[in-house]
Amino acid sequence: MVEKSSAKTHELLIRNSIDAALASIEIYNKPNFPYREQIFTILIINAWELLLKAKIIKDNGDQVTSIYALDGQGKPKTNRTGNPLTIELITAMRKLEMNQIVAENLTMLIDIRDTAIHYYHDDSIRYLTYTLGVASLRNYQKLVHEWFGKGLLDYNFYILPLAFAYDFKTLSLLQLEKKPEAISNVMKVAAACQSAQKEGADYYFICEVATEVKTAKSFVSGTGADFTTAVDQEDPKGKTVVVKTQRLIDKYPLSYAEVSGKVRVARPGVLRHQINQVIREFKIKSNVAYSAYNFRTHLQEETYKNTASLPKGVTSIYNDDAVRFIVEKISP
Repeated sequence: MVEKSSAKTHELLIRNSIDAALASIEIYNKPNFPYREQIFTILIINAWELLLKAKIIKDNGDQVTSIYALDGQGKPKTNRTGNPLTIELITAMRKLEMNQIVAENLTMLIDIRDTAIHYYHDDSIRYLTYTLGVASLRNYQKLVHEWFGKGLLDYNFYILPLAFAYDFKTLSLLQLEKKPEAISNVMKVAAACQSAQKEGADYYFICEVATEVKTAKSFVSGTGADFTTAVDQEDPKGKTVVVKTQRLIDKYPLSYAEVSGKVRVARPGVLRHQINQVIREFKIKSNVAYSAYNFRTHLQEETYKNTASLPKGVTSIYNDDAVRFIVEKISP
């Protein structure tokens, strides 16, 4: 006899939602996978639909009827097998009065899915899927934690691969006039939505990647690009070297006071010793995923490397991932 699950309906849905989101990342990360973007959009949209339905059901006392699609008389619509139909993603977003940026991001992914179904798919759509997908996963991570207290950082959840097969042009520079009308329409709407976004928002519509190519002779470190590709033109083999040039303060822009302030906004009433305890217990200061030591001189850095003893006066700087990690480890 099969034992009946004691989990609530919304808990089962959120579990399936996370599984779908993880599957979307796994598919996208596969090398040489020809149907990558199409399947990714299908899975990530499914993950979001399950997430939003789980939220609606939870807010309505775990009543599954709260997500039923109703006819004009207020009765549940049914499919050909007689089972109740449930609302789709767009209706779920309206019910929850979703943040406009999140809604526009998901609507664009739906448009891409529908465009791909009609066999329109090229480099522009692949690039747009990448930028929208990264943003969508970041938004998903934020809401799945806020709504259900689920910690997803262990999965490196919002990271998609940096695929250098893309040319990483901004949306405004893509040559839309050369694209089929279906693709051109999608790109124009996405570019318009991107232009309308305000800086400093809590959510993301698109996350773009900036790259810069320079010849070896003109290469100068200290630029703002994450990666600079130096090409030695005198090398007959055309050897290419990729050098990471991002400034430390750009990668870790937050002081301890700023981290503490952001944690307190997310967890009102949290005490400083609780924040410090998480930093110590999980060794955040020595984890480059969250923090770095801000050495003032090269000698200080070399001394630390050689002796493992941190010079006096050296502070740690942090990134937003550190804030999210600390917030997740401190119980609400």
